[in-house]
Amino acid sequence: MNGLLAFHLAAVLLAALALWALRHELSERAVNVLDRALPAVLASVAAAILLIVSPGKRFELWVSCIGVGVVAGAAMGGVLQGAKDFGSNLVRVYRAWDGVGAAALLLVLALVRLVTSDFTGRQSGGYGVLGALAALMAAYLVARIVSFQFYTAPRTIHLDMFRGQKRQRTDI
Repeated sequence: MNGLLAFHLAAVLLAALALWALRHELSERAVNVLDRALPAVLASVAAAILLIVSPGKRFELWVSCIGVGVVAGAAMGGVLQGAKDFGSNLVRVYRAWDGVGAAALLLVLALVRLVTSDFTGRQSGGYGVLGALAALMAAYLVARIVSFQFYTAPRTIHLDMFRGQKRQRTDI
């Protein structure tokens, strides 16, 4: 098996796992800190793989995309709504599509790299744009989770929660 093919497959798998790990945001289930951090870690490793195997080494583009991702993710993490159980250290994010969208875009980027590099044999332009966009998505997810965990969640109301429990809606 070609070494690059193995790396590209690993990036696709990690990006798919990051997308799957964000399902708690769509179902509004209570999760702990490790469950919240898992998608960002998986996305970061997938983006790192895509940067390492990128044929274009444009560090200034990568750094600027990471910076934009951090700023945008921190801003979004500050406006997310949720609730926290301080005793059990559980947090519930109310339905949010931006993280799922970022993870889905990361998965699409990993699939594009796999298809174009390994299956069609297309030569890259050497600009590193795909890797930079993957880094932007991963930085967005990391900053979003960090911002929510340390800024937004401590300022939310306290609700008693159990891990995996859905949000109780009150229609008054």
